[in-house]
Amino acid sequence: MRKALRDWWQALEHLILPPVPLCGLCGEQPRLPVGACRGCLDSLAISWQGREVGGHLCFSLFPYQGYGRDLIHRMKFQRGYQIAFTLGFFLGLAAREEPALAQVDILVPVPLSPGRLEKRGFNQAALLADNIRGVWKRQVCAAAVRTRETKSQSGLSLTERKRNVQGAFALLPGFDLRKKTCLIVDDVITSGNTFSALARLIEDYGGRPMGIFAARTEISSRSDVDAEKL
Repeated sequence: MRKALRDWWQALEHLILPPVPLCGLCGEQPRLPVGACRGCLDSLAISWQGREVGGHLCFSLFPYQGYGRDLIHRMKFQRGYQIAFTLGFFLGLAAREEPALAQVDILVPVPLSPGRLEKRGFNQAALLADNIRGVWKRQVCAAAVRTRETKSQSGLSLTERKRNVQGAFALLPGFDLRKKTCLIVDDVITSGNTFSALARLIEDYGGRPMGIFAARTEISSRSDVDAEKL
């Protein structure tokens, strides 16, 4: 009886004074309408940037360093679902305000290999794409797949990175990309080789590839390098 009364009182309390939503990145401070607290936004050093990678326009939200790097690692390796939801929300807000992306028809998350997907339990790029779609209504293509296991790009030379992902993607039957502008979605862009390999596949099927990423690695040569995909 006492437990039932306590539960009833707590439910009434939440109805009258609902709990303050917490930051989707740190989970500690009250969040702003964009989904994160002021401290996390300041630490993330958001700076929306666009540049060409292999002749295709790509956009990214923040540098892959400091707090941003820590968030990406927590998202990928510590099952940071809420981080993925929040970063996807950020990307969706940015994408719908970017005139160069107005032509985008389809979101194409970079696929994980079956082995890595089983080990990790989720594909962070797919979560980002799903949450971009939540605020920027675009179709998500789940038909892109990895045809083989690839090594982690981390630690490989630029030539090895390119060879590592060459021919690593395929498109399942039934998804038409012809004359569609396809926005490749991933967590980090570094060498750009993973992006370029998937972009070539999209072009082979008649699509026009572009890219969007939560983070970017700054390379002095501007030859973009692809962080620990993996």
